[in-house]
Amino acid sequence: MEVGDLATILPLLSIFSSLGMSFVFKDYIADLIATVVIKKTKDIKVGNRIKITNGGATTKGDIMEIGILRTTVMEVGDGERLPSVRTGRLIKVPNYMLISNPVMIYGDTIIDEVVSYIPRPYPDSQLLEESMKQAIINNGHGLIEVGLYQKDDRLVIHGVFEVKTSEMGDERSKILREFLIRSRQIGADSNSAGKDSQVQKPAGAQQQELLVEPKVTIPLQNIEKQD
Repeated sequence: MEVGDLATILPLLSIFSSLGMSFVFKDYIADLIATVVIKKTKDIKVGNRIKITNGGATTKGDIMEIGILRTTVMEVGDGERLPSVRTGRLIKVPNYMLISNPVMIYGDTIIDEVVSYIPRPYPDSQLLEESMKQAIINNGHGLIEVGLYQKDDRLVIHGVFEVKTSEMGDERSKILREFLIRSRQIGADSNSAGKDSQVQKPAGAQQQELLVEPKVTIPLQNIEKQD
């Protein structure tokens, strides 16, 4: 059922008030009014990805349908667990929550970051940066920046990329997987080059130790002359 404008809701509110039922149906009335506000402002639309903060709880997902009382949201994973991946669960959100709580509305593209930690010994830093750039580009995302910094005994490399909201999935894992394959190859090439550069000693050759003859100090004897 679609609600065109406020004129559709006002007669219903009048009926509830005349019957003394406004308190009983106050939540439904709030949802009806919220529906009109949502339809008029058009800030929240079908296809938007939103994140609702209600107290300490958050709800993140893609809007599938805006009904007269409830909005249907396809849940999307948030944080490190299932980042930006649809879980398959549908959430029915009261429309009043969409105008009474902070709502983050995602745009057409999302800026995200992927981070990797490299232990000692460190490979060539320029090759690491290039590997991260190629991993982002090869997965079809817009490259924003790649940076390096040291934390404790590890080298941290992070890549910032742009991806279309409609195509957003577990993009971090895809980029990280390709980067790790490339970085391992860099490490293998570095180790191989290091071994080739070492000087091989002839088999059976022995190093001669320099023998230093110790100095002997002979004390002088005091000789007393007899008269």
